Amino acid sequence: MNTSISRRDERGRILDENTARYKLNDIFCAAWLSHALTALIDNNVFDTIEDKPMSADEIAQKNGLHAPSLYRALRAAAANGILVEHEDAVFEHNDGSRLLRSNHPHSWKGMAKMWNHKSCLAAWGEFSSVLKDGQSGIKHAFGKTLYEHLAEVEGGTNAFSDAMISNSTHTSMAIAKAFPFSRFKTVLDLGGGIGTLLAAILEEHKHIEGINFEIPELQQAAEEYLGQRRLRDRLKTVVGNFLENIPPDVDLYMIKNSLWNWDDENCKIIVQNVRDAIGDNRDSRLLIIEYIIDEQNAPWTTLYDLQILNMPGGRARTIEEYMELLARAGFLVESVEFVQDQTLLLARPI
Repeated sequence: MNTSISRRDERGRILDENTARYKLNDIFCAAWLSHALTALIDNNVFDTIEDKPMSADEIAQKNGLHAPSLYRALRAAAANGILVEHEDAVFEHNDGSRLLRSNHPHSWKGMAKMWNHKSCLAAWGEFSSVLKDGQSGIKHAFGKTLYEHLAEVEGGTNAFSDAMISNSTHTSMAIAKAFPFSRFKTVLDLGGGIGTLLAAILEEHKHIEGINFEIPELQQAAEEYLGQRRLRDRLKTVVGNFLENIPPDVDLYMIKNSLWNWDDENCKIIVQNVRDAIGDNRDSRLLIIEYIIDEQNAPWTTLYDLQILNMPGGRARTIEEYMELLARAGFLVESVEFVQDQTLLLARPI
């Protein structure tokens, strides 16, 4: 019988072999739980469970599901901290499961569905090839870039947009409150999705006018979203491609969680296009908002970096790498701030 006590080094890494076996088991079985939760989402289970406990039989009946199989999936979810199980196969929401409901203001449903989308799974099936040549898993699986592939898959672009919204809503509100946007009158968000961040900024700062710069496929969704937020009088959507040209005469240009989707060469083009749009206006600024790789190599960020490598073919970067990228395009970083898990780099033209 192995009675050894698990030990960790100064960075929290497991040193004990027996504990390491359990850790490996958790890692390699995690995909099963992810697939099970996605199946529950697809079958409207989290939306069906109301704000009171419900039995597995009742949930199954409302959704036309096989009750014994549903119970086993619900049991696994509850055992892993998503839902609470009571006696007699009765389940109740907790904070984790509520985030997977459609009507939650910070719903994570879109992100969960995207990361288990058949295109994403196919890309991960090619990751061995990614390690050999550096091409994305999407490229290996479908012979196209992520954005080319999504445009051809029914609902693909909207699925990607829904995922970004899931990941952005709560953080956008925090950024709108924490960063000093009040000094600017016009703000343009490059690749702003349906306008989640801009909407949060405009609701917090009533004097600002916004421009949401996006691809044609998201224009209708953006217009509908802005109509719901009653911001059309101060926020407009402009269709374009930031790899080609960017509108001039803006006080603040923003790029949130977009640069890491691109390789170094395309990032240089995007940042240079912003610098060209600014021209001689020394009062304009560029705000980059990104997840950053730091000296701690946080597990979440390093894993997300692999997802970015595998899907769009981009990569996460360090603050120093962003500073170098900006300097080459004629920018100087004048401030670095941290809001939740995002890093905000404000740069001025030089």
